[in-house]
Amino acid sequence: MDRWPQFVIRFRWIFAIIWVGLVVGAIGLVPDLNFRFNLGQMLRGDQDRVNDVRSFYKTFPPSDGHLMVTATSPKRLTINDLRGAERWAEQFRALPEVKEVISPRLLLDLELDGFTLDEWARLGGTGDEPLEFGDGPGMATFRGHLVSHDGKSVALYLIRGKGNIDRAVESVKTLPWSGAEVRIVGPNYLLSHMGKLLGSNFRSILLFECLAMLLVVPLFMRSLRRAYLPFAIALSALLFYLGLFVLAGQQFGVMHLAGPGLILVIGLADAIHLQQKFDDARSAGNDVVESLRIMFRSVGWACVLTSLTTACGFLSLLLARHEEIYDFGLWCTIGVLTAFATVMLFFPVALAIFPGNGAPYRVPALIQPRLLRRLAAPITVGLVILAAGVHRTRLDSSLERELPESAPVVQQARWFAEHFRGLDRVEVDLRANLLDPGVVAVVERMQNELRDYPGISGSRSYIDAMRMTLAPEVIETEDGLMLGAAALGRGGAFPSHLLTRDLDRACIVFYRTRDFGTERYEGFRDRIRDYAKELPDGGSMKLNGSIPMFYESTTMISKTMIFSLVGSFAMITLILMIVLRSVKLGLICLVPNVIPLLVVAGVSGWMGESLHLGILIVFSVGLGLAVDDTIHLMVRYKQLQKERPATGYRELMDEAIVSTGFAIVLTSVVLLISAICFLASSFSTMRGIGVTLGMVAVVALLADLVVLPWLIEKLYRNPNRSHPVEP
Repeated sequence: MDRWPQFVIRFRWIFAIIWVGLVVGAIGLVPDLNFRFNLGQMLRGDQDRVNDVRSFYKTFPPSDGHLMVTATSPKRLTINDLRGAERWAEQFRALPEVKEVISPRLLLDLELDGFTLDEWARLGGTGDEPLEFGDGPGMATFRGHLVSHDGKSVALYLIRGKGNIDRAVESVKTLPWSGAEVRIVGPNYLLSHMGKLLGSNFRSILLFECLAMLLVVPLFMRSLRRAYLPFAIALSALLFYLGLFVLAGQQFGVMHLAGPGLILVIGLADAIHLQQKFDDARSAGNDVVESLRIMFRSVGWACVLTSLTTACGFLSLLLARHEEIYDFGLWCTIGVLTAFATVMLFFPVALAIFPGNGAPYRVPALIQPRLLRRLAAPITVGLVILAAGVHRTRLDSSLERELPESAPVVQQARWFAEHFRGLDRVEVDLRANLLDPGVVAVVERMQNELRDYPGISGSRSYIDAMRMTLAPEVIETEDGLMLGAAALGRGGAFPSHLLTRDLDRACIVFYRTRDFGTERYEGFRDRIRDYAKELPDGGSMKLNGSIPMFYESTTMISKTMIFSLVGSFAMITLILMIVLRSVKLGLICLVPNVIPLLVVAGVSGWMGESLHLGILIVFSVGLGLAVDDTIHLMVRYKQLQKERPATGYRELMDEAIVSTGFAIVLTSVVLLISAICFLASSFSTMRGIGVTLGMVAVVALLADLVVLPWLIEKLYRNPNRSHPVEP
């Protein structure tokens, strides 16, 4: 390392040309970033589970389609409106991008007492009479599905073929009837628009972060060179990371939105620590080469350790079997290593080209060890009280939590959920003799109860369809179920999305509302299991499909996060023990890094907020970031202890705080600025990460400058020291 500064000075302009060339190349790649919005509804590695879901959907193709197109009338729909909607559906069927359209034809062709609904209308009226469905149990099959609850809207369900179905459907400009208000909704349609919004969020958040740091950091540094030189290097590291991301063909998801800001902070923090020591050495009269040597000797090892511990925090996310979190952890680890390599390689070059005038840093007056010691007791008590709320924390998540309320496409999805049954289905996979009266009785009891379950807006099953085809007095006879099954096959309206033609497997659909979170899902799942136990011998019933996979993956996140945190704690503690050459000191230093996480969980508990995806992510990330300040402080403390072994603990710690405190405060301010910028995001996960990171930044700063010195003074005794601790 001592030879590196002289090598940098000799070839600094070559390094500068390489640096500029890499930056220009990275800038050219950034526009190729591919944004997508994916909540990671797949369990990584659980291929049997994935295959089971694929087989389920192959057996029961979703009748709700990949894209829903609705038309709304100012008055209640008529048979003529349904006929117009059917003609409208034919235009979508003609599109090569559309494989199938589920339309009001199911209603018009449905046989009731020997005649279809369309035939009844032709026999008994003009077709302009308001449509009435009646109140029978079977009517639940269509109410809220093809026709809205208020009877004023009709829905077409489009199954995707090849090509871009969204663009193709948007190109159809005709209306089913004059004055119809048309809406396009659907899970894939929603996610597509969220991907565009994600790209907009990425650009705005990154711009806010850059502007905020360009404006705020100079106020602390009191020098444009000291403020902008580290920022230029950190920004270069970010560009290199994004360039690698593009070259690897990765897609930028919602979780990756937090990565660039964190990488910018990490690179800036290391550069600030290095620059402070370089300028201090220059102010002491050393030349550029010797100042670089002193800089590396003083904080170079600490920068290596902080990058290592931060990487450990991100690497712990690789234990998660959740696709999005795994990729986030992997690429943030790559980002940390990229930032470290960029700072260590090119920042000495920048300092060699712009060495400054050797003016010393002015340490702000607020970094006074005596004042910090006086605040130790109230701050410690306050942190303990906040952390005590951890016993009230709970895990809960929902898909809607991630969506911005103000986006028009989200508002249309909300409208659809209110007027129809919603976009999301919770599907029950039933395997049994479907005509067994015992099975029918269990299914009907289950539907009657769970239709009113909190977070469920309705349901439909093969029993609803059979009841709709026959009069109640017929369906209740001994052969009623068989007659109902036979009736389903007439008129081309066999509900293959609800049961198989062998009548041995069925899909019972429940529609989930926006407040159907993890806790309600688990209660719903338990009720399904209870009903499954009531089935006759040989029957089975379980939840299946994509929605259960999402909730199962959310639960798996909480479990794997525990293991990942334990792994992070173990790795970081081991690193601290080795670096500080003391098991006891390593354990003591871990305490102030646990405090921020406990405070975050505790505040969530006291406020009654659930731990969701954003907070869980920051738990692993925050540990790696929080330990950075501890390492810089303790490495300096051990250096001073080695240089002056006869000096008391308090004096050494005070000098370590004064020496590193300014950089620690500034890096914490930088992290806080980055966290505040996350609050401008449209996505709640990003806002959650912003709030949590902000809390971690503030609490970690207090824990390192206030709690850690007190713990060392009270608990750490070096056996090689014979003199007492200073009063």
